[in-house]
Amino acid sequence: MRILFVSIHFPSDLSTCTQGVYKRMSLFIDAIKEIGEIDMLFFVPPETQVSPDAIAQTERNFSQHWQTKINLFLCPKEEQNSLPNWRQQWDGIFNFFKQSDFFISPQQMQALEKCLSRKPDAVFVHRLSSMSAFMQVQQPLPPVFLDLDDIEHISFMRQIRQPPTGLATQLYYLQVPARFWGEMQAIRKARCSFVCSSGDRRYLTKRLGLPNVVTVPNAIAIPEQQPIAQEPTLLLIGGYNYFPNMNAANFLIERVWTEIYKAIPDARLIIAGPYPQNIRSYNKKVPGVEFPGFVDDIDALYQNSRVVCCPIFSGGGTRVKMIEAAAYGKPIVATSIGAEGLEMKDGQEFLMRDRPKAFAQACLELLRNDDLCKRLGDAARAAAIRHYDRINIVQQIKQQIQSQL
Repeated sequence: MRILFVSIHFPSDLSTCTQGVYKRMSLFIDAIKEIGEIDMLFFVPPETQVSPDAIAQTERNFSQHWQTKINLFLCPKEEQNSLPNWRQQWDGIFNFFKQSDFFISPQQMQALEKCLSRKPDAVFVHRLSSMSAFMQVQQPLPPVFLDLDDIEHISFMRQIRQPPTGLATQLYYLQVPARFWGEMQAIRKARCSFVCSSGDRRYLTKRLGLPNVVTVPNAIAIPEQQPIAQEPTLLLIGGYNYFPNMNAANFLIERVWTEIYKAIPDARLIIAGPYPQNIRSYNKKVPGVEFPGFVDDIDALYQNSRVVCCPIFSGGGTRVKMIEAAAYGKPIVATSIGAEGLEMKDGQEFLMRDRPKAFAQACLELLRNDDLCKRLGDAARAAAIRHYDRINIVQQIKQQIQSQL
């Protein structure tokens, strides 16, 4: 059996592409490699090397990383640079396929048709941004499986509401109906669509009446549990080329950290992950705040952190960073959107706070209270093992796909 995997999220460096989107991608690849041989098509940034030698080397790297034979195809994405921004925005109001996230060039369509000519028995499409290509294919398709880790129209509206805002940003609300239409059509075209949480599934099936939507939660390999760190250290981890993470860091540093540092002057706030230069305070030398960038030793990072923060205010799906912290047995403070969709309860497995002062007070309480840290950390780890163990989720994906082929 041959399965075609298609995505626009190209892991150019497998050692550093460890953000949630890549962890979820790898989850599905590990499942489908047990079903059949994988053809991979990535729509890659224009600067990516796509010579035959470069593709062959990347193919070998991918095959080694995922421990299976992979046939790799790369096609550069094309931007709508020939049109002014206002025209791109205007066209996107009326046409889903003209929105920048879903624009597919003729060259990309040719690459997809070349892969389809290899007669795959099934197609796995990673996110709506890639599904837009299949929605424009004129030929009959094999069964299509879609991973819709974010409900895009909800995530898009949340993103618009987040700073920085202005007239141009607010005008994007006019694109929401077209995005909603495209998302609904994509789900109907798929044999099965996967979402991150039971709440997302209920929304799509019961409120919108869409068929064949299945919950596949984010998951991680369960690590060894770690003891409570005694140093008063807070941790935020993420990639800061993603607006929800950038805004989370800005919120934590500018609206929460001042109160914590005033109460505990030897406290530290670690903002870990790539692209920290996108954070407003990166060059301001805020006392107690550290930006280590990408961290290779994730175990040591968590071991040295007492409290993990997840102050997310936009985006969709579920936060892998919160599942990961729970699996390590770390006490967590999160916003309601940060904890959205997870099988974890406020006050039992984590503390949920949306306002800056309340968020700071929850962090201070955990920095001072070992018993509370242990109770929340133990309960969070138990929830992670119960609901988000990677081994179990991979088998669940495999069974779902096989049952519909």
